[in-house]
Amino acid sequence: MTESYLCDPAKVDWHGEIPYSTYYQDIYWHRVGAAKEKQQVFIEPMMQLAVQTRPGEQFTVCELGFGFGLNCMLAAEQWHSKDSSCRLNLISIENQPVKPSVLKKCLQRHNFKHTSAMVKQYPPPYRGQHIIWLANNIRLLLILDEVDTALANLDAELDFWFLDGFSPSKNAAMWHPSLYSKMYSRSRPGAGVATYTAAGHVRRGLNAAGFQAKRMPGFAQKKEMLRANSPGEWRARSHQLKDVTIVGAGLAGIYCAEAFSRRDLTPRIIASGNAASHIPQLAVKAQLAVRPENRYLYSLLAYQYMKTSPGYHHTGLHWIARHKDEISRLARISDQFPNSIMSARADGSVDLREAGWLSYENLKAQLDLAIIDDQIEFLQPTDKGWQLIGGKAEYHAENVILATGYHRQLLPSELEVRAIHGQAIAVKTDAVPTIINRDVSILPTHSGCSIVSGTYDRRDSLTANLNDTRKLIDSAEEILGMELQHVESYTGIRGVSRDRLPIVGPAPDWEKLNKAGRFTDAKEHVAGLYFCTAFGSRGATHARLSSENLVAKLYREPAALDLRQQRMLSPARFYFRDRNI
Repeated sequence: MTESYLCDPAKVDWHGEIPYSTYYQDIYWHRVGAAKEKQQVFIEPMMQLAVQTRPGEQFTVCELGFGFGLNCMLAAEQWHSKDSSCRLNLISIENQPVKPSVLKKCLQRHNFKHTSAMVKQYPPPYRGQHIIWLANNIRLLLILDEVDTALANLDAELDFWFLDGFSPSKNAAMWHPSLYSKMYSRSRPGAGVATYTAAGHVRRGLNAAGFQAKRMPGFAQKKEMLRANSPGEWRARSHQLKDVTIVGAGLAGIYCAEAFSRRDLTPRIIASGNAASHIPQLAVKAQLAVRPENRYLYSLLAYQYMKTSPGYHHTGLHWIARHKDEISRLARISDQFPNSIMSARADGSVDLREAGWLSYENLKAQLDLAIIDDQIEFLQPTDKGWQLIGGKAEYHAENVILATGYHRQLLPSELEVRAIHGQAIAVKTDAVPTIINRDVSILPTHSGCSIVSGTYDRRDSLTANLNDTRKLIDSAEEILGMELQHVESYTGIRGVSRDRLPIVGPAPDWEKLNKAGRFTDAKEHVAGLYFCTAFGSRGATHARLSSENLVAKLYREPAALDLRQQRMLSPARFYFRDRNI
C-alpha cells in the first residue's frame, strides 16, 4: 500500500440516473432502481436476522463497498422503528470514496430520514476510520482504505456482511480467499452474508473459509445471487453498563461522559484538580508530518471527529515557518493535500483550512453534566469493583475511568506520565480571523480577546511565570505587528507520556505481565479499571475520538480506532517496548 493521508476519490460518470465507475468500468447499481436492488439483496436478509434484536441489544453489520451509502441509509431506515435502546453498528469500507457534493446529490433524490446527518458528517478522503452518528443508537464506522488493510485492522465482531463491491470480474482485489477468511474470523455464530453475485469461485471461497453458502433467486433479470451463514445459532448481543465513575473533569473526562450519554448512561464525574482545559480557547488541529505515519493519521482522524463536537469553532489556521528547513517541511506536507484542505503561500507559510478552536466551558454547558467537586486521593479494588477515597467523601463504583491528566497518587509508575507546566495568556485583539501558528499559537478574536499559547517546562507548579508571560507577549506582538495589552494569565499541568501519545485503554495487570512477559498477555487486565489520560497539549484534538473508542470497547461495540492505533495508545506499550517484545 502506498503511504498517503488520502484515498483517491472515485471517478464517476452518470449514464442517466445510473452512476458508472470509470476505474472499475462498472455500474454502481442495476437500472431497475438502486433502492429496490439494495432492499432485496441486502436489507431484507439482514432484517430477517436483526428482527430478533430486543431492547438493550445490538446488531453489527459490515459492508464492503460504501459507494453512495444507500445500504447504510436503508438499514438505518429499518432500524428507526426499533426501540431506542437497540443499537445498530454499521461498518462500511471504501477505497475510492465519492466526493461530498456527489454523495449529497444522490442521497437527496431519496427521502431518507438520516440524509442530513450523513451529509454533514461525511469526511474528506482521509485514510482510516471515521465515526458518523446517524442517530444516538445508529453509528456508522466509515473506513476509507483498501479492503484487506481495513479488515486486517478492524476490531469488531459481525452479525451480518454486505458484499457490495463491483463485479468480481472487474474488482478482483475484493473477491479472494484471504478476504473471506478475514470475514469469517470476525463473524459471530450464525452471522449472515448477502451479495448480489452468484459467481462459483465466490461461493466456493466462502465455503472454504467456513461459511455455508447457497444460491438464491437474484434481483430483477439476474438469475441467482448468494447468501451464506457462519455455523452456529445466532443470538443478539447485550452488554449493558450500569455503574461508571470518571475521575477527572478535563477534556478526556468530559468526552468520556459524552460517549456514555449517547448510550443512555449518566456516569458519576468527580473533578480531580485543575487542568489545562479551563483556558477559554483551545486549539484544535491535526499533528501532521511529511510521512503519514500512524500517529499522524490518528491525529487527522481525531481532528475530523472534533468538527461535530459541541463548543467547536471552525476557523482555519495560518502556519508561519520560522526557517528554511521548516519552509521545506511545510511545503512537503502541503503538497500531499488539495488546496481545499491545505495550501502554501509564496512566503513559505501555509494555510490549513481544517483547524479551529474549542471552548471547554461551552462544551461542558451544552452537555449539561453534573460534576462532583472532590479530589480523589486513593483507590483500591473491592469485591464489587472499586473504592475511591476523596478529600470530602468515599465512593464505590463497578467501573472507574482515570481521566486525570497528571496525578501521581492515582497513576501507576509503569505508565511514566510526567508533569509539564504550561502557561497561556489572554490579550486584547481586534479581528484576528484564524489561528496563527509560529513559535506560539494566537487564537482568533473572541469577545475582544485572543488566547496566546503556550509554554512548556518540567515543573508541577500552577504559579504563573512572569518571564513566560513576557515571552508570549513579545512573540505575539512580533507576529501581529502591534502592541498588545495583557488581560489575564492561565496555567495548568499537562500529563505527558514518554512518547507524547495519549494512554487509553484497560489497566494492565502488571503482576501477571511480569510473570508471563509476552505480548499476548497484554489481554490480562485489571477488571473495571481504565485509563484515558496523558493527552499533553493536544487534548482538544485527540480526547474525543480516544474517549469514544474506550467507551465503545466497554460496550463491546466496534472500536473507533483500528488495531494499530489501539496498540499505539495501549497502557502496556512501554512495558513491551522496554523488553523488545
